Amino acid sequence: MKLTEFAIRHHVAVLVFCVGILLVGAYCYVSMPRESYPDVPFPFIIVTTVLDGATPVDVEQSVTVPIEAELEGLEGLKEVRSVSSESISMVSLEFQPDVETEVALGRVRDAVDQAKPDIPIEAEEPIVKEFSLTSMPVLIYHLVGNDVISLSELNELAEKLEDELKQVPGILDVDIFGGREREVVIVVDPERLHFYDLPLAQVQGILRGTNRNVSAGNADSATNRIVMRVPGEFEDPSEIFGLVIGTSPGGTPIYMRDVATIRPTFEDEESRARLYDFYGACNNPGGGEEYIPPRRSVSLHIKKRSGAHMLELSRRAEEIIAARPRSGDVEVIKGLDHSKMVREMVGDLENGIGTSLVLVCLVILLGLGARNALLVAAAIPFSLLLSMIVLQLTGQTLNMMVLFSLILSLGMLVDNAIVIVENIYRHHSMGLPKARAALVGTTEVAWPVITSTATTVGAFFPLVFWPGILGEFMSFLPKTVIIVLLASLFVALVVNPTLAALLVKLKPGANTAVDPESRRPSYWLVLRYRSVLEFLLDRPGWTVLTAFVLLLLIFGLYGQFGAGTEFFPPVDPETVSCSVRPPEGVSLERSDRLAREMEDRIFGAPGSGYDQPVKNIKYASVVVGLEDGTGGGGFGDASGGPVNVTVEFVDRQDRAERTTDTMTEMRNRIEGLDKAGKRLMHPLFGADFDVLQPEEGPPTGKPLSIDIFGEDLNEMSRVITDMKRLMRSTPGTVKPTDDAVTAQPTLEWRIDKSRAGVFALDQATISTILQIAVGGLKTGTFGHGEDEQDIILRLPERYRLNTELLKNVTIPVSTGGSVPITSVASAKLVPGPVAIKHYNQRRVLNAGAEVQPGIRNDADIRKTFEERVGGHAFPPGISYRLGGAAEEEEAASAFLMKAFAIAIFTILMVMVLQFNSLVTSGIVMCSVVLSLMGVFTGLLVMHAPFGIIMTGIGVISLAGVVVNNAIVLLDAIRQFEERGDSVRDAVVSAAMIRFRPVLLTAITTILGLVPMALKLNWDFRNFTYQYDTNTSQWWQSMATAVIFGLLVATILTLGVVPALHMGMHNVRLRFRELFHRATA
Repeated sequence: MKLTEFAIRHHVAVLVFCVGILLVGAYCYVSMPRESYPDVPFPFIIVTTVLDGATPVDVEQSVTVPIEAELEGLEGLKEVRSVSSESISMVSLEFQPDVETEVALGRVRDAVDQAKPDIPIEAEEPIVKEFSLTSMPVLIYHLVGNDVISLSELNELAEKLEDELKQVPGILDVDIFGGREREVVIVVDPERLHFYDLPLAQVQGILRGTNRNVSAGNADSATNRIVMRVPGEFEDPSEIFGLVIGTSPGGTPIYMRDVATIRPTFEDEESRARLYDFYGACNNPGGGEEYIPPRRSVSLHIKKRSGAHMLELSRRAEEIIAARPRSGDVEVIKGLDHSKMVREMVGDLENGIGTSLVLVCLVILLGLGARNALLVAAAIPFSLLLSMIVLQLTGQTLNMMVLFSLILSLGMLVDNAIVIVENIYRHHSMGLPKARAALVGTTEVAWPVITSTATTVGAFFPLVFWPGILGEFMSFLPKTVIIVLLASLFVALVVNPTLAALLVKLKPGANTAVDPESRRPSYWLVLRYRSVLEFLLDRPGWTVLTAFVLLLLIFGLYGQFGAGTEFFPPVDPETVSCSVRPPEGVSLERSDRLAREMEDRIFGAPGSGYDQPVKNIKYASVVVGLEDGTGGGGFGDASGGPVNVTVEFVDRQDRAERTTDTMTEMRNRIEGLDKAGKRLMHPLFGADFDVLQPEEGPPTGKPLSIDIFGEDLNEMSRVITDMKRLMRSTPGTVKPTDDAVTAQPTLEWRIDKSRAGVFALDQATISTILQIAVGGLKTGTFGHGEDEQDIILRLPERYRLNTELLKNVTIPVSTGGSVPITSVASAKLVPGPVAIKHYNQRRVLNAGAEVQPGIRNDADIRKTFEERVGGHAFPPGISYRLGGAAEEEEAASAFLMKAFAIAIFTILMVMVLQFNSLVTSGIVMCSVVLSLMGVFTGLLVMHAPFGIIMTGIGVISLAGVVVNNAIVLLDAIRQFEERGDSVRDAVVSAAMIRFRPVLLTAITTILGLVPMALKLNWDFRNFTYQYDTNTSQWWQSMATAVIFGLLVATILTLGVVPALHMGMHNVRLRFRELFHRATA
């Protein structure tokens, strides 16, 4: 091997290179941004168009449909969804992950430009923007005041903090909830306007025209240029009182104070926020045991930029909060802290790496001795840190996928080093000098080592091309494993031989004439193995037949007693979200009352029927009036919107029960049940209540989901109600919901176009007057910066819904004078849809349901529901599509089957190139198939379901790992046969020589994953053990598959593979004998 020879000859350069790897790799590891999950960018574009005053049906037909028609067929477009609500059209587009976001934005903008001629001219310019998962907050701070400080003062402090936080690199945006902005409201009396014969539009026009600064140009003097400006903006609300808005017939000025009252106030309340602090009030790390009243708060929701360093971002934000002016009246409480979750997840996996490293090194030490163990163990830091350099150069972050990939690779990366160091030591023990032994020993096994690495890389390589968002998320695992394995191959061929040439040493008094294997303390095990092997070689046919019969038996047992399948493994959540979705159009006050009914039950308020809060709660933050992408088209309004209660659980070591059990009790209380599920009172009603666990990994949707397509919204609503009923009656499901909204009473103003034409009035003019009369209209601002306040022009409250009183509101006409607004427009209370949704240009309604916490096998539940849907009679014109997690699961299963087939073919091709024999390659492939016996045995022993994702990837990775030892063993057999040994002698000799390397490589890989399979790690920071962490719950099924599969595969490699090789030789001899007889 030329590369190895070069490295040994230039060992000083190699040593300097190793020092560089250690220093640069350590720096890269420390400086890499930390995240809990990979930051997967995906092109998701939203097109928002406002058509003021239009009904949902009008928005659908005149805005949404033309835009969707132009967007259809865009290159790389995956799906189109839209919501047409009052005045707003929102079209969302998801592109394939391989489409660059900027490219997708350009395509969408071009298509929207093509659609503009078909959109009403009164519609506003469509807004095309990117949507990202980073729009979810990663940090939430609550500003809580005592009785002395007001919400407006808290809001002012929040705005100051917002400005400072936005300057932090990595912070994308900061949202404020619960506060109220100051504003100046001008309440005009229509009766006074009628008395002075003044139209409302004239008041609006004078306000707009007066409250602004005007540039008067510039003039050049002999020496310089003078800029002229006319300042006119209001500096104080009192100036508005003296504003002249007209004159009487006698020439007397009419002032604003004659027709209006002006008062500083606060804007209409759009959201409310409050905080339950069980941890601080009770000073109990395990959460509160008695009800704690909430405190009104203003909350800051901080969002992270894609790729930002979460831990650094959190540190900078904490510094800003700590540096604020101290006040005994204001307390800042940190609620959601994603950096804590990142720190815990990274810490868990780092502890897993450390625990696995200790176990692997211990096995190497016991199996190889101190000096050889040191040479093999050197491969671990060099390979891992070299991988860190590559990951840093490719822009990767340190996240759960990357760190587990390192754990998975930890046992495999020493395989090459074990084989090479063992062979070097064997040659040195037989009398070769150190340098010569290093070169000969490495060269002898170099190609088997390269081949075994290539087969493992080949097994993981198809996973890199996993399509979709799920594939982008999971691809971090194969990419990292491939990088680590290639790094370990480089270390095994360059670093290990160089170090061995310098450090390998025989024990004092060692006899080089004696086989070094026989001098080891474990040689008795080799002799015992030889006797077993001789027994199997005498009965190769029965050995192979027994193996395949056991495989079929295990398959049958799993089919009978297996725990079914799951998509992603369930994980105990750190936080949950209790949501309340009231009917569309309800007031903020009504939404707040519904939220408090749920809060009282969950948190054990007096009179709620529950005498204490549910367990494990640390904080609970409530936000009423969140922005909603359905009813509000993505814009916040004062209609209440959904309600979200974010519950943060206490630290894992302080929990009284599993958080999944806490979630179940929350749901029980909403339904009026006790902890055991016994009825105590009526369920909460008046809204959709739910307790939701954050999705682990990429978004996949609800386990049960169905889309209903049609044209008749009433018919579709009836069908979606039937689907909810089917979900509710399906065992194992909870909280079926749908997105069908009841018709909202709408006060619809119909403009009489012929009458309006007589007076030369257009729709925009009439709509502006109606907006002032009903909702109020912003006519300007005064003040600057943080002191800026809106000026709102509106009518008294009693006029807003009273059409009789609105008769006093007049509109000026071009011919002079004015006419009552009711002479050109009439109001009528009509029912109508609140929102119309489309999926790929078809009207759609969706229903979905969750699976009860603790149920891991949701495939049977989905199958039962699908059978019931298949037996349901759908009306003509109605169709359906099953989606959600089931759709993703089918796609993932199909891809993993293809990936497994490609991996097997790739491994076969590599082995054919290595051995130039289909028979030998077929023997190795049999070991891959038989290793499935171990996978399903492990699932039966652990009573775990077959994870579509985790176990599936485990099986594919196992295919690459299993063949490694078989390749090394068969290559040794081939070498002995080429020296002239008989087949049986070659098999026995090679098996005895490779027994320890095969056993050691298998044990190191297995022990590297044992901590994750047992969900047990040693915490190297606190010197204690960790059990059942979230990361171990996530990865346990994959670790179990690899461990049991490799355990069985090792037995197969040492027993069945030699027997199969011997059996194939016997078959060839028998055919040769028969051929000779036939031709004799």
